[in-house]
Amino acid sequence: MRNVGSLVAAVALVTALLPVPIASGQMAGAPYRLRLDGYVGPPPEGRRERADLLIRAGSKDVRFQVTQATVLSGNIKASTIFSRVRPFRPNLLLRGPNELVAKVADAAPGDRLRIVGTWRSGSRNLGLVTVEPQAAAALSPPAAH
Repeated sequence: MRNVGSLVAAVALVTALLPVPIASGQMAGAPYRLRLDGYVGPPPEGRRERADLLIRAGSKDVRFQVTQATVLSGNIKASTIFSRVRPFRPNLLLRGPNELVAKVADAAPGDRLRIVGTWRSGSRNLGLVTVEPQAAAALSPPAAH
């Protein structure tokens, strides 16, 4: 009986030290893989994109217009991610290899990029996986017939 009491006390201590989401059995900040297609700078007059983000790339803030966003892994909508980071300025903080961060920091207004990274709920960090330039046609919406 004495061992059972020690075990219960040890479990209670460990549970008390865990963050609330883990202690309650919830996943704490599961990572989501996110692909953002868009361009650097403000949108053309009269046009509104899927999201207008301010992204910290190194020591530079870059305005990025998201034309298409896809959650590649995880059960969350891209719009939910945008609403969670919207109250913050900058909205996202790029993390990862300097050469990937530099591709965003050095992009000129109008440059089109595809950014793939991981984001965790409760964070503004976007862990970069890839940053690739995109042709304008690849990101334009299909023409209406």
